[in-house]
Amino acid sequence: MSRSILILFMLALGLGLFVWLIEMPAENKRAQVEKESQQLMSFKESDVQSLTIRSTAAEIVLTRNLAAPANSWTITQPRTMDADRQAIEDFLRTLILAKVSRVVDETGKDLSTYGLASPAMSVSVRLPSGNQTVLFGDSGPLSSTLYAKRDGEQKVLLTSLAGREILIKGLQDFRRKRVFEFDHSRVSRLKITHPEQTVVLYKEGHGEKAVWTIKAPIQAPADQPEVKSLLFALENLKAQAFVDSPQERDALHKEFKTPLVSITVHEDSPDTAATGKDRTINLFMTPTNVTNVYAETSSNDPLYRVPAAAAKDLAKDLFALRNKQLIASNAEQVKTLVINKEGDEYSLTHEGPEWLIDGDPGAKADAARVDVLLNRAFQLQAERIVTDKPGDLKVYGLAPPAAEFTASDAQGKVMGQLFVGRVENNLAFARGSALSGVFQIRPDILREIPKRGDLAKPAAR
Repeated sequence: MSRSILILFMLALGLGLFVWLIEMPAENKRAQVEKESQQLMSFKESDVQSLTIRSTAAEIVLTRNLAAPANSWTITQPRTMDADRQAIEDFLRTLILAKVSRVVDETGKDLSTYGLASPAMSVSVRLPSGNQTVLFGDSGPLSSTLYAKRDGEQKVLLTSLAGREILIKGLQDFRRKRVFEFDHSRVSRLKITHPEQTVVLYKEGHGEKAVWTIKAPIQAPADQPEVKSLLFALENLKAQAFVDSPQERDALHKEFKTPLVSITVHEDSPDTAATGKDRTINLFMTPTNVTNVYAETSSNDPLYRVPAAAAKDLAKDLFALRNKQLIASNAEQVKTLVINKEGDEYSLTHEGPEWLIDGDPGAKADAARVDVLLNRAFQLQAERIVTDKPGDLKVYGLAPPAAEFTASDAQGKVMGQLFVGRVENNLAFARGSALSGVFQIRPDILREIPKRGDLAKPAAR
């Protein structure tokens, strides 16, 4: 390598090191400073220890419970209350994303012009490094802008915040609105008490194989989606308003009669050696205002006003909670299906992938059509109960029935039966081997039952 080339190489290397060690860090620092100057407040959400919001209406102090699970929050001013963690995190995120559009006044001599002489609100964030406080004034020239001033600075800033994102926030926005908090994965027992009936359910098994069973007033399989829906509705029940005043609570209690429904949840302890705990929620309606429903969880908590529709979803009775399948068997295990519709009786026998009509190997049925009919019959659910103890079945068109299904397994044992009667008010009366009583079902199954002559397998093209 010649001396001139070596000199050029050393110069290039030196220039590269200068850019890498000096210019790039300086440029990164300038970019960071510029970025931070565009942010109204600069902090990490996870570093916030407390948040103080002062307005002409009140002072609200929100404190993070660092030792509690999932970093929960508590309202400590104006009084101690559980806080809505999601609402606080959303508010903090709004502050973090807020930008400074421009500086409108470098000196800040005429703060009244921007509503900052007597700020509408101040927000102070306590961090390990100290406090950051911002004062908020009037809306800017656009409704989606807001004048602000950092505490300790003279500059008046125009921000990208809208007044509705900051100025309207009050105590109720940050209160915990979830009425009944629990870990649904640890719930093992439920008791739902209506004025005339109490239903008790137990969860049997663990994990994905766990199933709910009704233990009282009858022993029967539960409708798994209905029970899960009940737990989901209970877990997500949110207050629309709070009744904190003891005087107002007492006045409402005098109007309350028997609860619309009382639900007791037994939650197993995470410590297998410890016993679980029972917690109860009562839902009441006042006779003077039937649109308002109130939830009560304990004497120490407020009364919660909740949506009437949500309360209706929780007031599930025995029929809603029990398994409503009229045939409680596995359709895949059916070997023979005997169908009788209005005197046209025939049998279908499962042989490999084929269904044989009356056991004749030369009379093959349309397998896809039979499979659809079989699955619909086995999945058919009662829409409503007519009577637990039917008398004369002729009244319902069930003696004899308009249609009858009898399913048997490979050993000839009857797996289930379904009887369909007459149609009334767009529902058909029906009985099933899995449920005692007369019920009403959707009448579509009557139209879907083919005649023997319509069952033949389509000819191959």
